[in-house]
Amino acid sequence: MKNRMISLLLVAVMTFSLTACGGGGDKKPEGSGKTVDGNELDAEQYFNGYLASEPTTMDSVKGNDNYSWTLLKNTMEPLTRLEEHDGKQERVGAAAETWESNEDGTVWTFKLRDNKWSDGEPVTANDYVYGIRQTLNPESGSPNAFFITSVKNGVKVNKGELPVDELGVKAVDDKTLEITLENPVPYFMALTDTRAMYPLRQDLVEKHGESYGAELETLAFNGPFKMDSWTHNSEIRLSKNEEYWDKDNVHLENIKYQIISDENAIYNSFDSGTIDMCSAGTLEWMQRFEEKDGVIRRDGVSPSIRYDFFNTKDDLFKNVNIRKAVTLAVNREDMAKTIYQDTMYPAYSWVPKSVSTGELGDYRDQVEEPLKAMAENEDPKALFIKGMEELGLGSDPSKVTFTYSLSATTQWARNYAEYCQQKWQETLGCKVELEFNEFATFLSNANNGDIQMGNMIWTIDYNDPMAMLEVITSYGNSIPTFYENARYDELIEQASKEMDEAKRVELYAQAEKLFFEEGCAICPLVNEGIHEFKYDYLKNTTEIPSSTSGLKYAYTSGR
Repeated sequence: MKNRMISLLLVAVMTFSLTACGGGGDKKPEGSGKTVDGNELDAEQYFNGYLASEPTTMDSVKGNDNYSWTLLKNTMEPLTRLEEHDGKQERVGAAAETWESNEDGTVWTFKLRDNKWSDGEPVTANDYVYGIRQTLNPESGSPNAFFITSVKNGVKVNKGELPVDELGVKAVDDKTLEITLENPVPYFMALTDTRAMYPLRQDLVEKHGESYGAELETLAFNGPFKMDSWTHNSEIRLSKNEEYWDKDNVHLENIKYQIISDENAIYNSFDSGTIDMCSAGTLEWMQRFEEKDGVIRRDGVSPSIRYDFFNTKDDLFKNVNIRKAVTLAVNREDMAKTIYQDTMYPAYSWVPKSVSTGELGDYRDQVEEPLKAMAENEDPKALFIKGMEELGLGSDPSKVTFTYSLSATTQWARNYAEYCQQKWQETLGCKVELEFNEFATFLSNANNGDIQMGNMIWTIDYNDPMAMLEVITSYGNSIPTFYENARYDELIEQASKEMDEAKRVELYAQAEKLFFEEGCAICPLVNEGIHEFKYDYLKNTTEIPSSTSGLKYAYTSGR
């Protein structure tokens, strides 16, 4: 996303919960007399969660980290949502009650239902117009702009060549939104629940300026929940939004997210029954949870990639052979086994597993991972020396040092970084220094080009390979590699217009292969696995990672 900046911490994004009580004690829970799916709702409906890091901002235009995305899915109402029904996903109306397009799919009309903001103001089509305009307004600097440059005049507006009111988006009236595209876009509806198309209150943005999204008092919410408190780097509390159009189908009354980055603290909390749900990546803890009474386990593959990225403006990493050498020096099978205890999967591509192209299914089942052939045919150390010689650095790798920057300061992050340091030094013969910073500092340094090489996580914002492949175009602006390739951009532009799925898949495959052969500005490491545990009193949570209903339909029964 979703996707959507970046899920940028070493530790997988854990958007679940700490509870005040939990885990199935001896006391019989008090029922409410109301039932859902045959289950009697608990009289007290609450879900207390955790985030692995402080959100960068609650401004949907400027933020694209997974921590704010977790909150936004619960507090804001997109035009549509991707919901789960009987184990399958279905796109349903959210803010939009109905929608239709013209014959060639270039003009889309959304009829909005009656809804209100948490401060009682009516939600109008102009709120969605303003949100889309701000996303593409170059003065906003939105990292999400590239998602919707297919809106008519989107590219020119985003480049500052046309004013924002020339965008192909308008409010026909308070309840009718019209979006005109440059050309038919095969995955357009998948964009309607991304942050790029969220509504935005113009009065609040103009009133608070640069501080909008940084503090609770600058915000209003039009989704299932509203934010009640935000104690920075500590705790965020939500409650049911009584102004929400579909409040009768929202069962949770309160949600609490504590900000906790330490993995063992999370596991201990779940084990003691003070967390309703957690993801685990340690075999010892996984076995312990599996044997615990009243706990449900779910396994799967997440459409997320853990990866390294290179600053291609750096004096060393501006050389493609150096980048290839460092990328191919990674033993992904050993990393998956040693670091992740086989809870994640070796990644030889940028597009992860569990990303569909449509009727043809999972993209990775159709297209071979491009780094596999490169790993079989190239010698990393020989490439490193070749790159050194091209840079005039001689042929002795021991005289080269680069710094690997991490976006966490936890013990896990240090252990992981030291493993990578050792492997690169052994394989390439160079020296590697390590740098650790908190997320905000890391992100600032990366965006300013003040690191050589860093580590991140990226999760799709919508279910199509384009959600990954467009990120690494020259106009993507989300991962600070500063790499550009005109041919790559051209292939992605062609794919964005290609309505024939098989032909679109071929264009995706060409682009992904080209990126690694000519650029290799990103080094995929592992495809994340899902190993989720929750207490059986927690019902109706989403299981498919690309779903965007958040906790809207969740409830507890028998806590």
